[in-house]
Amino acid sequence: MSDFSYAGPATLRGQLQRGRGLGARRAQMASDGADLVYECVISDSRWDRWTESRDSYLARSIHRMDLPLAEVESRLMAHDGDDPEEVELALQVLALLPFLGRTDAVPVLRRYAVDGRHWPAALDALGWTGAWKIPEVREGIGAEVVARRGDAELAAAVDGDREPWSSWARTQPQIRRILDGYAARPTPPPVLPPVPDSYAGLSTADLAARIGGAAGRPRRLALQEMGRRGDPTVLDLAEDASLRNAAGWTPGIAEALRHLGTTAVGRARTWAGGSDPTLHRLAVGILAEVGERDDGPYLLHALTTAAAAGDWCATEPAAGGLGRLRMTGATDALVHVRETTVHSSAREAVHQGLRGCAPGVADGYSVEGLDDCEPGVQQAASAVAPDTPQVRARLRELHDDPLAPEVRDAAGRRLTQFAGA
Repeated sequence: MSDFSYAGPATLRGQLQRGRGLGARRAQMASDGADLVYECVISDSRWDRWTESRDSYLARSIHRMDLPLAEVESRLMAHDGDDPEEVELALQVLALLPFLGRTDAVPVLRRYAVDGRHWPAALDALGWTGAWKIPEVREGIGAEVVARRGDAELAAAVDGDREPWSSWARTQPQIRRILDGYAARPTPPPVLPPVPDSYAGLSTADLAARIGGAAGRPRRLALQEMGRRGDPTVLDLAEDASLRNAAGWTPGIAEALRHLGTTAVGRARTWAGGSDPTLHRLAVGILAEVGERDDGPYLLHALTTAAAAGDWCATEPAAGGLGRLRMTGATDALVHVRETTVHSSAREAVHQGLRGCAPGVADGYSVEGLDDCEPGVQQAASAVAPDTPQVRARLRELHDDPLAPEVRDAAGRRLTQFAGA
């Protein structure tokens, strides 16, 4: 997770770093808005790069504010760090801009793909976004890249039969040879026998033997099958520290416990009162999903404790559980987490929590949520946003936004609801 230094959540810099819709809107009117958007493009502020979205959020800001790209290009070209991840976000933003009509991003992308320090990352961005299909991007760039690189450098960059490499192979013999070399490599035999997708046919004794054996997929699948059968032995296995990995977790145990449903509630309450942090986390998950209203104070404590510790992933199940139980007393804590979390993905669970605890407060955030960096938040906001001219205009934008395919249907449904009201 990122150790990035985040600005305060009430500041424009802090809101842009967190990918909040309020930051995107404020930036359009602020005197320093352009500088801060550029800063977020170049300095990736995602707390978790694997789960959080920023590329389309920042591309929209550049497009709305009609920001020139010279600043982005100069910083990219001047960056001399060894880690390509440090420029990946900027390259992904540039690769999305042509879909918004910003064709001036094309020459910037092409120049970096040919001459940039981390040119393979530029090609990955073109392939991942589909921008390599744009004629202005596609024409001649493969020949330019190949002309500037030797065989060894190209071979190190080619990542299997993916775009744009597979298309370039039709016209670039060097790329074709590299891909043919990949295809000709013998497939190494598996070290272990294949593991079936299901252990439904095994006896309980056989499942127990696999759980007690080597760690990995067999143990995980056996645990899940035991949970699916409703076997309460899973509760004892959750307490068995010898099954845990170096991170203190038993892969598959949470899914197994989920199958038990309310059967696990009693033991979860015992874990909630103990000192084992692994069992505490499992207890939060169980009580959030199937606990009763009396478990609300524990979930609220779990939420506030996780937020204070910066354990933002742990706020998500607690937030959802508080919403399910409609714990109105948790409203202030949920609002605090929503505004302060640096894990943008957590806002979707917090929005769910607020919908249960304080629907009016959640609706108040829905207008901002239409401009959030996370598609899940945008979808949830689209479903409840109030009927105003501004909201209708934004929903029409989302319905037609090439960067928001996940949100298009939700925006369309809400517009249909408004039309029929």
